[in-house]
Amino acid sequence: MWKKIISIILAVAFISLFTLNTAQAGSKQHYMWNGAGIALGAIALGAIVHQLFTPPPQVAYPPPEPRYYPPPPEYIPGHWETTREWVPGTRERVWVPGYYDRWRNRVAGHYEERQTPGYYVERRVWVEEHYRYH
Repeated sequence: MWKKIISIILAVAFISLFTLNTAQAGSKQHYMWNGAGIALGAIALGAIVHQLFTPPPQVAYPPPEPRYYPPPPEYIPGHWETTREWVPGTRERVWVPGYYDRWRNRVAGHYEERQTPGYYVERRVWVEEHYRYH
């Protein structure tokens, strides 16, 4: 603020030196006022040049915070998939009627547990279209 006030005062003083009439013939103070005017003009010119060529103060700003952008969802169109499914084995109780074995011994009728093993079945399954989010 002081720089502006001083600059304005010096500019007014500098301009007034050119507008005033200097017709003082033979005065003692004639050269004194010329020297004062030159000095004031030099000071004003120095203040103006100083303001023009002084760089502004450096301001340090922190780097911006990194932002997280989640990846866009991936579109998966509808398609057929082949899946393997396990079919468990079965157990059943079966009546076996009496018979003779190979040594001609009589075997009475009885129940036996019969078991079928499990197995895999491949099936085609339609998968609907969907978006996969990461």
